[in-house]
Amino acid sequence: MSSQLFSGMAVLSFVVLLLILLLRKLKQPYFIAYILSGLLLGPAFLNIIHEPKVVSELGELGIVMLMFTIGTDIDLRALGQNLYKPLLIALVQLALSFACMFLVGDKAGWSTEIIILTSFIISLSSSAIVFQYLKRTGEINSQLGIITCGVLLIQDILVVPMILTLNMMSGSNASPFEIVKVCIGGILILLFLNAAIKHKLFSIPMGREILADHDFQVFVGFCICFGMAWFSAWFGLSPALGAFAAGIVISQDKATRWLEKSILPFRVFFMAFFFLAIGLQLDIVFFANNAGTIFLVTVSVLLINSLINTVLFRATGNNWRDSLYGGALLSQIGEFSFVLVTMALSLGLVGKSTYQITLSVITCTMLFTSIWLNIIQKLIYRLSPIENNSI
Repeated sequence: MSSQLFSGMAVLSFVVLLLILLLRKLKQPYFIAYILSGLLLGPAFLNIIHEPKVVSELGELGIVMLMFTIGTDIDLRALGQNLYKPLLIALVQLALSFACMFLVGDKAGWSTEIIILTSFIISLSSSAIVFQYLKRTGEINSQLGIITCGVLLIQDILVVPMILTLNMMSGSNASPFEIVKVCIGGILILLFLNAAIKHKLFSIPMGREILADHDFQVFVGFCICFGMAWFSAWFGLSPALGAFAAGIVISQDKATRWLEKSILPFRVFFMAFFFLAIGLQLDIVFFANNAGTIFLVTVSVLLINSLINTVLFRATGNNWRDSLYGGALLSQIGEFSFVLVTMALSLGLVGKSTYQITLSVITCTMLFTSIWLNIIQKLIYRLSPIENNSI
């Protein structure tokens, strides 16, 4: 068993490293390497990794740690002052996504359950991709970055009622206790964040001692991050939401500046497993047989999401340049959509064919995000002189 574990980790690390070196030359994000590694090492090719469920669970830790570190970076007061804008964008986007899917589904003969599920899926963008992109470009605390982060945060909150809706559609209704617990948890998180905006809630003890002890730093960070994630999960909310709230609160104490650097290697490691799990679940034969349909749906989703978000960013007071950019940033389908479609499969709301098409489209929108952003940025640069001349 230990021999298989070490050989698997060695091959995984080697494959990821080779793909990263290739993507680095092409100036593409590294998460593509993780997805492709899952595809290569899964049953379709080398068949080295046999437990996608375990890999997926490890990947969830990466999402939690990512949201925690993003929380430590974001400007809390600026987010609080502009929260109504991302709230409006997220809610209207969900409504417009449903309208689009209803029009498509009505002509295609979809059931009501499929229409609702697909509207949920396309309305969720990738926190992992967008947060990392904004952080890499230094735009995370810009006005556009704060609104975009706010939209992603609201979307993460909306995942909870989406999950409850899927349960009700399948006939396995949530108990009144579970619904009340979710509501209480949501209110507590919101009150917690509201108090954090107005007051400094956290001051880490023994700041100097911790600063000189790296091991202690790591486990202090884990304790805070996973403690809040567990608290959020117990109430039926997303663990990533609790980790994000924890990151925001502890960022108020300057003595915690070392936290991100201390847990960064763990975040990278576990995030890789999340995207690896995506590649492991893809059926390459099914993908090849349906490549035309998958490509058409992928491009349609990118266009629809970009258009909806561009209009909403513009309607909330952003200029056309920022609106187009914000629309492109939120154009892909996110990691929580994997959770929804996997849950829909287990509840019997979709079959394996629909599951594989949805999985393939979600993956392709993620893979094409960088290319799509480059296309939109070139369009923005062409429109900028026209916009300036018209002023």
